[in-house]
Amino acid sequence: MENSSLQLLKPAPEERLVTWLAEFYGKPVEIKRRELLRHRDLSFVERLWIADALPETLIYKLVLPPWDVEQDLHERVLIPSISGSARLFLSGRFGNLTALFLEDLGNKSLLNATVDAELASQIGRELAKLQRAYSYRTDELMQMNVLRSLLPIDYSQFTGEICRRLSSWKLVDDSVCNDLLALSELLSAKLVGEPISIVHGDLYAENILVSDGRLSIIDWSWFTMIGVPTLDLATLTMRHHKNGAFADWKDTVLDAYCFESGRSPADVAQSLPYAEGLSRLLFLHWLVERRSRGIMGTTVGPVDGVIAGALQELRLLLAALPS
Repeated sequence: MENSSLQLLKPAPEERLVTWLAEFYGKPVEIKRRELLRHRDLSFVERLWIADALPETLIYKLVLPPWDVEQDLHERVLIPSISGSARLFLSGRFGNLTALFLEDLGNKSLLNATVDAELASQIGRELAKLQRAYSYRTDELMQMNVLRSLLPIDYSQFTGEICRRLSSWKLVDDSVCNDLLALSELLSAKLVGEPISIVHGDLYAENILVSDGRLSIIDWSWFTMIGVPTLDLATLTMRHHKNGAFADWKDTVLDAYCFESGRSPADVAQSLPYAEGLSRLLFLHWLVERRSRGIMGTTVGPVDGVIAGALQELRLLLAALPS
């Protein structure tokens, strides 16, 4: 159950939506049906059915900063045939809101789809292909200044900034910060040899859609960066509520991924626990970012409580990971 104290985003006026749709279709159109998919503090997402027009369905998404980076991602970075992302049909602005009208890729995700060995293998292969394709563009993407980059050499500085913010709010003491920094140094040492490419950053089973044999990745957003793509492999195969039973196919996904990427299964398996650790550090960073923007809630409760839980998880992780 989501935290009822969240301040939900106020959608753009209906007349603005009607104007945007008329601009896209080249004529006034009628919305014959709509389905609310998500309504949170920084985003609002609907599926719209349009009468007597093609495409007959659209995904209508409204986002506030920092989620508005999604517009630049779709317009300047993502190539749908490579990334599996939705096509962006139209974008618009209303105050500080960014509106995106996206291709409707369906609603069957890996979280609720029937998965077999062939589908799990396909996912491993497609992820490896995507990462290889974008690995050749990292210099170009960095120069665009659309995506932030986070390389292993940056982890200590990145974590130091997290500690400074947490300390200023009196949410940590020196011992906690020392543990976080020690963890960042360990992750840096263990992931420094990993390839660099685009990273979705929130790649769980719920963010991969399946339709007629096509795999599509949704919700490329603020989490997307240039970094260690093993992070996406880790989040997709770890035990997490956003993966559900799909995590049972971890070995099949890894085998296909390693075959397609030409990497040693043993080397990849050795890196995964550290990539999982990085994912939890990035989750803490997002909580800190929310608090710094004055957002004191999350979908699962008050942000300070979630931060405390994340800090405890990271300290336990430091104790468990081989050094």
